[in-house]
Amino acid sequence: MQRRPNIIWMFADDAGMPDFGCYGHPGIATPNIDRLAGEGLRFTHAFVTAPQCSPSRSSIYSGLYAHATGTEDLHSALPADAPFIPEMLGRAGYFTGAVGKLHLGKPARERFHFARPWPRDWPAFMRERPAGRPFFLSIGFLEPHRPYQFTGQIPQYRPRDVRVPAYLPDTLRVRIDLARYYTAITRLDAKVGEVLEFLDAAGLADDTLVIFSSDHGQPFPGAKGTLYDPGVRVPLVMRHPARLPTGVRHGLVSLLDLGPTTLEAAGVDIPGRLHGESHWPALPERTFSGRERVFIERNWHDVDDHVRGVRTRRFKYIHNAYFGEPHALPADVNASPSTRAIRRVARRSGLDDAQARILRTRPEQELYDLEADPWEAHNVADRPEHAATLARLRAAVQDWSRATDDVSPDHRRRRRFAYRLG
Repeated sequence: MQRRPNIIWMFADDAGMPDFGCYGHPGIATPNIDRLAGEGLRFTHAFVTAPQCSPSRSSIYSGLYAHATGTEDLHSALPADAPFIPEMLGRAGYFTGAVGKLHLGKPARERFHFARPWPRDWPAFMRERPAGRPFFLSIGFLEPHRPYQFTGQIPQYRPRDVRVPAYLPDTLRVRIDLARYYTAITRLDAKVGEVLEFLDAAGLADDTLVIFSSDHGQPFPGAKGTLYDPGVRVPLVMRHPARLPTGVRHGLVSLLDLGPTTLEAAGVDIPGRLHGESHWPALPERTFSGRERVFIERNWHDVDDHVRGVRTRRFKYIHNAYFGEPHALPADVNASPSTRAIRRVARRSGLDDAQARILRTRPEQELYDLEADPWEAHNVADRPEHAATLARLRAAVQDWSRATDDVSPDHRRRRRFAYRLG
């Protein structure tokens, strides 16, 4: 019987897929995560189930969509009777731990053998783990979540050196905001490096499955809190030298699948009621295709909302239950320099289609052809040539909602939209 691997999950907090050297970013120093990717598998089409912290994390740790466990709203605690991947590993003999951000409430923390609130406490877990017993450790880093606070020991980026994504206006305020974000990403990378150095020094690297990702995408207007790719597309790297090859995988993956994939890697039975699926047997294949589609949702986050969507390799379909309303911004995004810059530029009518998307009153349905329009600037839901695609993806979302006992917007108390653009 093959030895069961140790397992480490590491999650950034608000880090987008493009913002690492291994994903082609030319300006952000991420040598440790780049090394991890070079020694393992890098996924180019990985998506969260929600562009919000706790709903995304609840689906990762439970293997169920957030609405299926009643955790679709921000800050909702995962129920004590919900499936819990670390607990399944614990019952199979693993020593389990969580340090740093978990954001699933007290009942979830009590389901670990070891739990501490700060990411820096991971060495204490390593000291306390029983000898000869496999371990599972979840590390929830706090970077690059706002607010940004730095020391002189971290490389500081200059506004002139940043690359402004197409959905943000190119202004000095935006560049300063991005430079601080870059600094937080590099600080995150240094902390990942400390964990990797420990595994090397302790002789554990070959026998440890390391997974690095983020709870959702970038913390900017038009990203966090939206179902557009900058809000839901995340980095995903897996390394296990003893059992995984190196390379790049382009198939669609949902972070909902991390739990089942980890369970199968550990030789633990996967409960049939999980929504996630294991990709473990297919990961060595260069032709790995992953899922046909991934589903995503947005609910209450400082203000109420109800958005559902599905993404394929080519298309993104979004249904807005509260159509006719502006986008509902998370409070930290609303207060950001980038949001203030968008407001300022909008008053001068200086925004292009991609940048103005966040200002528009939302239609009931959105459809984007990602091959022709990767920044999701042009809604093609009303174009005749896409009518069949619209109908197919709308039906897919409806079927998924029924199959997963989705919550209906009709029974939710509509809160006032406190944060608006425009």
